[in-house]
Amino acid sequence: MFNTRHDRVAGLGNQDGSQKALNMLYAIRTIQERTGKDLGATFLSGTTISNSLTELYLLFKYLRPKELERQNINSFDAWAAIFAKKSTDFEFSVTNNIVQKERFRYFIKVPELAAFYSEITDYRTAEDVGVDRPDKNEILHNIPPTPQQEEFIEKLMQFAQSGDATILGRAPLSETEDKAKMLIATDYARKMALDMRLIDPNYDDHTDNKASHCARMIAEYYRKYDAQKGTQFVFSDLGTFQPGQWNVYSEIKRKLIEDYGIPSSEIRFIQECKNEKSRKAVIDAMNEGKVRVIFGSTSMLGTGVNAQKRAVAVHHLDTPWVRHEVA
Repeated sequence: MFNTRHDRVAGLGNQDGSQKALNMLYAIRTIQERTGKDLGATFLSGTTISNSLTELYLLFKYLRPKELERQNINSFDAWAAIFAKKSTDFEFSVTNNIVQKERFRYFIKVPELAAFYSEITDYRTAEDVGVDRPDKNEILHNIPPTPQQEEFIEKLMQFAQSGDATILGRAPLSETEDKAKMLIATDYARKMALDMRLIDPNYDDHTDNKASHCARMIAEYYRKYDAQKGTQFVFSDLGTFQPGQWNVYSEIKRKLIEDYGIPSSEIRFIQECKNEKSRKAVIDAMNEGKVRVIFGSTSMLGTGVNAQKRAVAVHHLDTPWVRHEVA
């Protein structure tokens, strides 16, 4: 846990922590008190800082309490005042509204922070420790825009120049939205590039859109590696599965079933797993080859999903904001 006066700053994570983490802190402090030094514990991680810069402060809190005390850093706020800088910017909320968010976005005094960090850190690459990993065979598919996409691209360019939202079929921009005009344009462009129906369900399906192309590729790998029961991961951070609503996941699944004859039982969405038991069951089924295609977002399917035993392909429908560790 940590205390902070920055209660309106987004992205700081759970300030309450957990009982498990508190127990670990007590154990480490006991060892450190016996030796009288910042020694006695080793942390091992493939993703040392994955979500928030508070994680870096907490590493120091666990492993360098005496040095923090020597520098008169006795809280997160004291650490942030020295090494972090916050700013306010426009972002999309979970309901797709534009909001102002204050976040710690930058490290400052980076040389000093890096030197402090290097005192407790060593790293090894996969080559150093001999991790056996397949070579990445990356294929970029250039899919020409459909006629509807080409028409919408022209409208998007006009909107970006004029700020007239009625061109896109939406109400005129408010004063706040106008300041974030390019953010709105970027959001529309991402949705358009994936599928026009993310912008308006009344747009038509197309044999050459990204969903159709992806379904063809999945079916091709499915047949090619059928004897090995090869499995595939499909990542998309837009158009994720929502029961009872049109979404890209369900659309590709429909095409796989209706156009290519792949059994529905062999296609799963990670969002369907409501608890750890059902999640583990799907991962086991993937490793056994009973589930052959799994869909998910980067956050839900990207880290800690050890279902790669039979993996033959990973498909990205949009550009992920963070890396994943499937294969």
